[in-house]
Amino acid sequence: MRAYEFSTKIAPDGKLELPDHLKNRQVRVIVLVEELPDSQAEDEDDTSVEEIATSLLRALHEVKTGQTKPIAQLWDSLDDD
Repeated sequence: MRAYEFSTKIAPDGKLELPDHLKNRQVRVIVLVEELPDSQAEDEDDTSVEEIATSLLRALHEVKTGQTKPIAQLWDSLDDD
């Protein structure tokens, strides 16, 4: 796997514009967002580090033990509601 770093914007529809050489390829995405000063923060999240760590450990355990579902199946269940 090769890593590329580039700046881009997230469009209002939630899509990222990728460089042409990455289009139509499977990629893994890591999104880094600049922090806003507290006075400009739109949505403060007061979730503790311990809660986040617990959630991540639970998610990792679920992945390791095969307790996950394909994303398409999750979307299908939302459409049924």
